Order: sequence, then C-alpha cells, then structure tokens
Amino acid sequence: MSVRFGLQIPSFTFPKRPGENVFRVARDLAVEAENLGFDSVWLMDHLFQIPVVAPETDPLLECWTGLSALAASTERVRLGTLVSAVGFRGPSLLAKVTSSLDVISNGRLIVGLGAGWCDWEHRAYGLEFPPTPVRLQRLEEEIEILKRMWTEERASFTGRHYSIEGAVNSPKPLQQPHPPILIGGSGEKVTLRLTAQHAQLHNLGAGDAAECRRVLGVLREHCDRLGTDYDAIEKTRLTPILFTRDAADAERRIAELCPAAEKPGSFRARTLIGTPAEITDQLVAFREAGVETFITSFWDVDDVEPLHVLMKEVAPAVDARSA
Repeated sequence: MSVRFGLQIPSFTFPKRPGENVFRVARDLAVEAENLGFDSVWLMDHLFQIPVVAPETDPLLECWTGLSALAASTERVRLGTLVSAVGFRGPSLLAKVTSSLDVISNGRLIVGLGAGWCDWEHRAYGLEFPPTPVRLQRLEEEIEILKRMWTEERASFTGRHYSIEGAVNSPKPLQQPHPPILIGGSGEKVTLRLTAQHAQLHNLGAGDAAECRRVLGVLREHCDRLGTDYDAIEKTRLTPILFTRDAADAERRIAELCPAAEKPGSFRARTLIGTPAEITDQLVAFREAGVETFITSFWDVDDVEPLHVLMKEVAPAVDARSA
C-alpha cells in the first residue's frame, strides 16, 4: 500500500496573510492539500492555543465547527480530529455532532479521541480534569455511547460516569457500521488496549522509529489477546516537518520558528528537520517501523511551498523505497 500523507493545521496564526479571515486561509490550505493529493486534513481539538504551538491568545477555531466548514469546502480528503479530549463534550452530544458531520462530509469523517492531557485548559473553561485512570474510564464509556448512538435507533447505556436512555440520533452517519475511530496515545495498559478493542486507526505519540516499532509491538500483543485484526488498524503518526537547505539554514529557521514557550531541543526532538532527501530518509525509517500514514504539519503554516515539496518530491521517493 502506498504511504498516505495527511495535513494537520495546528495554528491559525498566518503571518504571511495578515488581517485575512483565518478560516479562509485554513480553507485555502485544505483545498491546496486536496489538490496535491493529501489523503486527509486534521484539526487539533483545543479550546485555546497551546503554548508549544503559538501564544495562548492567538486564534484557534473550535475543531468540529472548523471541520464542518472544511467539509463543505472540499470533496475528497478525509477529515479528522487529533484528538478530541473526553472532557470537552458529553459523549451523547459528540455522537450527534459527529453523525451530522459525517453526513455533511458525505462520509469522510475520522473521529479522533483521547483522554485529554491539558489540565489548565480544562480548568480555564470550568471543566473537570480528573486523574488519568478516571479520564481513561470516561474515554471507554464515551466510545461505547458513540457506537450505540451511531448504530441503534434508540440507544441506552449506564456506566460509572455517563448514561443515556432511549437516545435518538438521526440522521445516522453515512459510513457503515460507523465512522472510523482513531485513538491517540501510547499508554500500554489501557490506551493501546482500547485501540485494539475499538479503533480503526491509531496515532502514535512522540518517539523515534525504534520507539514506534516497540509501541506497535505492544498494540499487536493486545490485538492477539483480544482476537482483533492488527493489520486492519491504520497506523498514523503526527509528524511536524521543517524543510531546510543545509545545517546553517536549519539553525536560522529553528531560531525563527521555534515557539517562545518551546525549548529548541524539544522543537528538534519532535520535528523532522532537513533537506527533502534527509526528510525522505527519516520517513522511510518510520515507514519500516510500521507507520502507514504521516499526518504532517509545518511550522511555516501559511506557506504552501512545503506542501508541494512533500507531495511532489518526498512522497514519491518514500513510496519507491517502501515498495
């Protein structure tokens, strides 16, 4: 299978297009990605910007509203969230939102879910942020409610944290049996077990190719134990990329683009940096570790040139070496 590339739009701060409506710039990026052959377009689910991307007071569209507008602006690309924190919306409301968006997009939605990690963001909005085990319990109940409301005429469920009774959700999603679920995170005991049990996609967290291979090995063990199909789960990785001409250009670009709240070492650790040939080598290593879809993002977020370089130069080279 050819390697797939998605585009994540993590920031709505567009210095090259100052004063423009931020959604229209994002729409242009999504349409450009679709025209270039990207498989998917993604928004992260945060209520305000996170400092390791941009200042908290910078603009950030609510993800499901933004995806709905992108659905009406595109025709082919899949649309997804990386990822929706369980504490932001009740699961029954999320079932209604996602069903509607799957209809609006004509069956192109991927529902990215996670336990959530940004404690200060929850508290700023007056939302509970319980300990990790509780958030994971809520995530599992959320998945159960979503699946029931996506597929049953009147859905009921009683759990430790959530319950519904005779919940009607019409229209149902177009995708059958339901929109694919992506679970993000690499927690070995619960998150990867939930992925093996419920998900059609998994998004790997930070780490090099060796760490990705190890995490996917744990996922395979969960699938074997549960009797689910490891090969049927699409393995994705969020992959920031910074194209540079040489080492000196890399130093200049890092100094220019590294967010104020981010340390240069952390920026380097989570970003693939180099020439197109060097980026190709790094992507091939992840591909050999088991990654099938790279959800890419670019620090120069409103520049379309890196999208062209990726899809016209790098993607064919990765495919050729992965055959």
